[in-house]
Amino acid sequence: MNSNPSALKLVGKVKSETLADLKSFCRGSVELMSCDVSTYAQGRYRLWLFHECNLKTSKITKGYYNDRLWNFCQRAYPGTNIGLLTFGGKVGNIQSTGLIQPHRDHSYSQVMARTVNLGSCIFNYDGKDYQLNDGDIIEFNCKKLHGVTKILSEERFSINLWQLNEVKGYKPVG
Repeated sequence: MNSNPSALKLVGKVKSETLADLKSFCRGSVELMSCDVSTYAQGRYRLWLFHECNLKTSKITKGYYNDRLWNFCQRAYPGTNIGLLTFGGKVGNIQSTGLIQPHRDHSYSQVMARTVNLGSCIFNYDGKDYQLNDGDIIEFNCKKLHGVTKILSEERFSINLWQLNEVKGYKPVG
C-alpha cells in the first residue's frame, strides 16, 4: 500500500490489449447509467458497481454486477467491493459532463480509493491539478478534497473503486 496516505499515486496502467475491450464495455454500459444525484456532480451519469450506497439514507444495497468487470476490478484493487462507473461525453442520446466538484467521499468507504481512468482529464486532488491519461490507475485518500474539473478527451470513463467501511457498519449485502 501507499506509504504516504495523503499522496496521489500512480499504481498501474491498464494493459493496451485490455483497454479497447474495457472502453467498449463502458460504452455499452451507458444505457444502464442514471444521472448522478449528488449536487457536486450535476449532469454526470453514473452506475454503481457491486454495491450501492444511498447517500441520503446511507443504506447499502446491491449494485450492478458483471463477472468480467468484477475480476478486472479485483486485479486493479484487490478486495474492492463497491464501485462507481462514471462517464463524460456523448454516447447515443446521453450527454454527460463527467465532472464532479472537489468533495470528500461518504463514510461508506474506507480511506483509500483507486480510479481506473479511461480517456484523459484534469483531476484536482488536495488543491493541486493532475492530468490523468488513458489507462492510468491511481490510488488516493478519498477523504481529502478531490474532483474531476475538466475532461480533455472526447469521452472519458472512470471506474472508481473502494472497500466498504465495515468498522462504521457498511457491510456487503448477500
